[in-house]
Formats: sequence, structure tokens, C-alpha cells
Amino acid sequence: MGKQLAIETRGLGKRYRSWASPTQRILAGLTAGRRGRFTDHWALQGVDLALPKGASLGLCGANGAGKSTLLKVLAGTTAPSAGAYRTAGRVAGLLELGAGFHPDFSGRENVLLNGVLLGHSRRAVAARLDEIFEFAELESVADAPVRTYSTGMAMRLGFAAALGLEPEVLILDEVFAVGDQHFQKKCVDRLLAERAAGRTILFCSHSLYDLRAMCDEAVWLREGRVAASGDVAMVTNRYAAWQEERGDAGASPDEGPDGWPRITDIAVRGADGEALTEVTSGESIEVHIGWVNSERRPIQIGLGFMRQDHVLCAALGTQFDGVRLEGESGTCVLRLPKLALLAGTFRLVGYLFDGDGLHRYQERVAEEDLVVNNATKEVGLVRLEHAWELTDDRGAAA
Repeated sequence: MGKQLAIETRGLGKRYRSWASPTQRILAGLTAGRRGRFTDHWALQGVDLALPKGASLGLCGANGAGKSTLLKVLAGTTAPSAGAYRTAGRVAGLLELGAGFHPDFSGRENVLLNGVLLGHSRRAVAARLDEIFEFAELESVADAPVRTYSTGMAMRLGFAAALGLEPEVLILDEVFAVGDQHFQKKCVDRLLAERAAGRTILFCSHSLYDLRAMCDEAVWLREGRVAASGDVAMVTNRYAAWQEERGDAGASPDEGPDGWPRITDIAVRGADGEALTEVTSGESIEVHIGWVNSERRPIQIGLGFMRQDHVLCAALGTQFDGVRLEGESGTCVLRLPKLALLAGTFRLVGYLFDGDGLHRYQERVAEEDLVVNNATKEVGLVRLEHAWELTDDRGAAA
């Protein structure tokens, strides 16, 4: 017996119609659509999805590919023009955080109203109000009108309200820009906890790293159709390769606008220069990071070793070691003579910053994860350089 599905679509399509002029639109209305010049644009066409309960699926694609349209259809905020879909369980759509809040109502009143409109009882929502406002860190302004909130405060409340009622299906559209870095970390931790608790997640992002970290599988949408689906690493790699082929550096924040510096590739090599994806802890490796910088902007390069549960285990940056990158292109080689990481699978994430190491131009994930094996019985994340010494009760060396 197969797994029960949380989201299923069959031949799903969404059509938008544009009229040659307002007069043509009125003419069509008066003639029940028999007259009037118009053009049909299919934002989605023939989309088939099957997302089991408890799974996480990522959506990637260039701007205009139909990602947000698909999420809006599945969240119930717009109707499909073709095909069918169904969702099982309570659905929370985090599409535009804070959208729908009445500016003259208090934060507390808005959360209550939002919860009731989603089908929860007033008593059930009221029982979770304190928890929602505590997570949003807005206890002191819970009874203030939302129009007095900053944009970041409203977004934080929207995120907390959506997750605070324990939905069974989460539909997320670029939600990792909520508030400051402290609150963003809380959001990531909460979503990882929801995933561990068996919530079904459909997540759309331009950040291929976020997709790999949060999702088991992925779907690449291209011009409203499914271009690829399957394992998240395979799909995101194919999408990234397609972007490189078409020279579309501006389609994703991972690449940046035309002319901006960017990382071209990340490769791990052994001491003999051969490419590798598996290494034993304590061995020597080199990480080769290729870059281009046609405008010769001041840049710095960083590299992070990220465990699959979103824990940053180690990070290094040229700005910390006084290394200067000059010219229009080159390769930065990071040598690690004794890899201190212990057993695990790690994603290598390259970062390209401005000359001060503050503004991030680009974030790029290596195509292959690095598997580290451990020949000893040591546990933990890293092997620390150490030495043991024994002394007697008087403190003298034994």
C-alpha cells in the first residue's frame, strides 16, 4: 500500500487572459465571451505532483516560471483553469507574510480573525495567542494597531500566526527573509522542527542551498511546465546547469545581475590533484573555488562546511587571512592539510562577498557533497588537536 498523499495535482493549469483594450473586455462581458479580442497566457500547464504526508518538496525555477502561481492555487487563494488538485489536512500558506491583516485592528485581533477564517475555533486560537506573540517577540505590542507595526514586525507576526496553529501542510514562498538574522535563525529552527515532527512542506526559493537543506525532493518549473523532478540534488544541479548554459546570471540570487562577480565552480581534490567526493578524517584535501570578476570589484571568498541538519560546522574566509583577490578571474585554492571534520556528510557552500566581507554577492553550493569517514572511534563534529598529561596529587608530572 502506497503512502498517503498530502498534496496531489493532475494536469493542473492556470490561465490568465489579457484583453486588447478595456473596450474589448466590456464587449466580451456583454456577449458572454463570444466577442472581444484577447490573448491567453498559461502560467501553469499540465503540472502533476504527488507529495506524500510528512515529505518535503522544493520548487525552483526562473522568475515567471509559475512557482508562486502554483503555490497560490494549492493554498486556495486562486482557482485553477484546468486539471484538479487536492490537499489533505490543515493547510497554512505563507505566501505574503502579514498580508490580510487589518491595519486598524490590534495584532491580537488580527491573529484571532485569521485563525477563525482558516477554520479554527475562536477558543483554539485564543489558547495559542501567548505562544504566538512570544515566538514573534511582540508581547508588548499585542494590543496595538497593526498600522503602528514596522514591516518586519508584521512579517514576524504573520510567520508566527501561520505556524502557531500547527498546520499539517506548510506551503512556503521565500520566507527566510523574515526580520533580522536572530529571528531568521528562529524561523529556520522552527521549520526544521516542523519537518522533524512529520509536517508536509512545499517550499519555493531562489536559494538552491535552502532547497537542498530543507527538502527531500524538488521540482523545476520552466515556463509553467515541469522540466525536472526527483532527488533535490539532481534537480537543483540540472537547474543550475541550465542557468549557466543560457547565461542567465540574473535569474537567481545565487548568481547576481550581469557584470557582478560570481563563483563559477567548487571542486574538492586530494593531495594528488584528483577530484574526490569521499575522504577519511585527518587526510589532506584542497578546495578549488573558481571565480570571475569582469568589473574588478573588491571581493572576498568564503567557504562553509554545512552538515545536512543545517548546522554550520566550520567556515573560512579570505578576509580573515589577509588574502587579496585581484584580476578578472582566477581560482582560489584552500588547502586543509589535516581535515579535522569527523564522520558525516557535508555540503560545501561557497560565498562571494564584497571587499569588506559584509555584502554577499553570491552563495553557491558544490555539486557534490563531501563524505567524511572516520577510521577511529572518536565522536563529535571535529577532531581537536590535543595532548594528555598525567600529574600526581601534588601537581607534579607523573
